[in-house]
Amino acid sequence: MRYFVVIILLGTKAWLIAQQEPYLENQTYTYEQAIAEYQNLAQKFPKYSSFQNFGSSDYGLPISLFLINKTGKFTPRELQNKAVFLINNAIHPGEPEGVDASIKLVKELLLDTSKIPNDVILAIIPLYNIGGANNRNCCSRTNQNGPEEYGFRGNAKNLDLNRDFIKADSKNTLAFYAIFQFLKPVLFVDTHTSNGADYQYVMTLITSQVDKMNPVLKEYVEEIVNPELYKRMEKQGFPMIPYVNTIKEIPDDGIVDYLETPRYSTGYTNLFNCISFVAETHMLKPFDQRVEATYELLKIMLNFAQENHVKLLEKKKLANENLLATKEFPLNWKLDTSKFEMLSFLGYEAVYKPSDVTGHTRLYYDRNKPYKKSIKYFNHYKAVDFVSRPDYYIIPQAWDIVVEKMTKSNIKVFRLAIDTTLEVEQYAVTSFETVKGPYEGHYLHYNIEVEKRTAMIGYRAGDYIIPTNNENVRFIIETLEPHAADSYLAWNYFDAVLQQKEWFSAYVFEDEAMSVLNANPTLKKEFEEKRKSDPEFSANAFAQLYFIYKGSNHYEPTHNKYPVTRYNQQLKSELLLEIIAR
Repeated sequence: MRYFVVIILLGTKAWLIAQQEPYLENQTYTYEQAIAEYQNLAQKFPKYSSFQNFGSSDYGLPISLFLINKTGKFTPRELQNKAVFLINNAIHPGEPEGVDASIKLVKELLLDTSKIPNDVILAIIPLYNIGGANNRNCCSRTNQNGPEEYGFRGNAKNLDLNRDFIKADSKNTLAFYAIFQFLKPVLFVDTHTSNGADYQYVMTLITSQVDKMNPVLKEYVEEIVNPELYKRMEKQGFPMIPYVNTIKEIPDDGIVDYLETPRYSTGYTNLFNCISFVAETHMLKPFDQRVEATYELLKIMLNFAQENHVKLLEKKKLANENLLATKEFPLNWKLDTSKFEMLSFLGYEAVYKPSDVTGHTRLYYDRNKPYKKSIKYFNHYKAVDFVSRPDYYIIPQAWDIVVEKMTKSNIKVFRLAIDTTLEVEQYAVTSFETVKGPYEGHYLHYNIEVEKRTAMIGYRAGDYIIPTNNENVRFIIETLEPHAADSYLAWNYFDAVLQQKEWFSAYVFEDEAMSVLNANPTLKKEFEEKRKSDPEFSANAFAQLYFIYKGSNHYEPTHNKYPVTRYNQQLKSELLLEIIAR
């Protein structure tokens, strides 16, 4: 990075004006340079800004937060009374537009403090993935047009942090929890660079999937927020299109709204009724254009928040109240291909020709043949299952690692004061599938199917009780209902109950198996019918013995029994110990 100092300028404003922005030379800030910029700004403008650290990263350096407020106050009361706009940068450090754009925005505000909004607090995470930011290289973003050097996608533990917002394997995520729960923002954006098709747009936008939003926010985002953002970006010379997630190979066949489950940043923030976006600039556009487009979007969002701060706070409050009255919650979603909108799309003609490398047919986009045409936009998802909200979830104290993660997201947790027996709803896991290779440090389960049963279960003093009658209920449900896409069960935190611990020797159990069948006519009838209807079963002696074994009193009752249970009555006050400090 080079600096051009204009000698005749003096003082703080001179310092700000005299710096050449690195993106203009196809460069991006290193971690050290970016943090130094924010620290200098906080020192020079203490009346309006604050630089804070929130916990460590996996790299060993703290996750930082830079704040701007017209009053210079950053107390919980001040945060509660103003609309907070949170920007997260460099979750993927090879996609650094937000790093440069945020610094440009901050300098503009502090150079002319009349531009600082009166009713909005701007909060910026300068570089979230510090380990990746310090693993700089020239070439890992194979398809990307600059900058000359940038960080790496994986963090210090080689995790993609934008898949970590539920499993929370990284210290970075725990720091994000602390920042997000401290700020309680009404508006959030995560800055990225896209990959995929070629087209004319510099900026594309992912809006947190509206069908999953609280109905209060869904209507507001669809009717007010999104139309304003798109209109204002076009006025600034950066027309936008929804993120180009093609349903087939090329955009001409249509694009699909991105379904971000809670493992993603906006999936997590959306659970807390924060209107959330991902800014996705186009990888093939020059880096300076991508930074400028990101800067314009951030500025537009900030101005929108100021103009609509009352409405944003009101909508979040109404959405939280709506949650308290909601009894049934959608859990999993499926794209509805019967519904779509038509979008005017600025693309390039897709052409196929023989590959000089492989000899097979290859795709390329002919930039000499730009077009404007209507394409289908599939942006409707339908819930494929619902769950009722219990009054409480109960978690045995053996699973304290799950509770520790939940408390970091501001979930209220109590403990039983005495031993007690309660009638609860318990799930049995009847089937699931698991990815074949490691995925972000786990072997993720999916297509989880469960059966719910009523049971009398004894609990011990110290077991955990989580009430659901609060504004954080969606996070509680999405993590504790086992068949949710990003439940703690899906992320392997309860794998021990999925493994059978006791077995039998066939030659010994053979002598008892007929006695088991004779003592249980129902089991005997099922066994005989299965032998007749299932040739594979009939041909497999061990499978037949195992069928009988599972119906006997030898089979362990804990196998595939999900340990988190649902309780639907008011708990007596003498049962509850103090709330766990967060």
